[in-house]
Amino acid sequence: MNPTEEKILDAAEEIFMKKGYDGSRMQAIADLAGINKAMLHYYFRSKDKLFERIFETKFQGFFPTVETLINNENNFTDKVCTFAEQYTRFLIKNPYLPHFILNTIQKNPEFAKKLPHHIPQMLIMSYMEDCQNGLCKVMNPAQLFISIFGMCIAPFMGKPLFVSLLGANDEDFNELVEMRAVDIEEQIRAILKP
Repeated sequence: MNPTEEKILDAAEEIFMKKGYDGSRMQAIADLAGINKAMLHYYFRSKDKLFERIFETKFQGFFPTVETLINNENNFTDKVCTFAEQYTRFLIKNPYLPHFILNTIQKNPEFAKKLPHHIPQMLIMSYMEDCQNGLCKVMNPAQLFISIFGMCIAPFMGKPLFVSLLGANDEDFNELVEMRAVDIEEQIRAILKP
């Protein structure tokens, strides 16, 4: 990647994260990158192309790790606990991503098709197998995944409120969320205990 493209992607990420997809303007991205709009369009013909590149860049390192985790020999409970821990650490590094993705999907439901749907399906298959072997409590997999994602995402969705109520700064918040990863694992294990 050349330096101009890198500046564009850094600027686009900042604008997209602050303004969301609909609120982001190509001119604002060009201004922040220190280039003209024609140069921006030379590298990325549309806001959609730029957005897709940012999204792919953010998730390209995370989802292959999750696939490796799902395909390992561990039981489902261990897999989902490790997933929750890794997902929490990923969100600590990218705290505005949940807002960004949810706002984008609410305004443009087609964006949801870009998310890796095979990963939840792989997790459900692993869960069902462990349920059949008596290793997990039988429950509705959709409810289980809503609970797990809720536990992981809620702190980041409510970060401004939590920081204000607790009188915390970003570093304090990150420490709190890292400690929470241990609590999430305990809760997942309690939920799934047969």
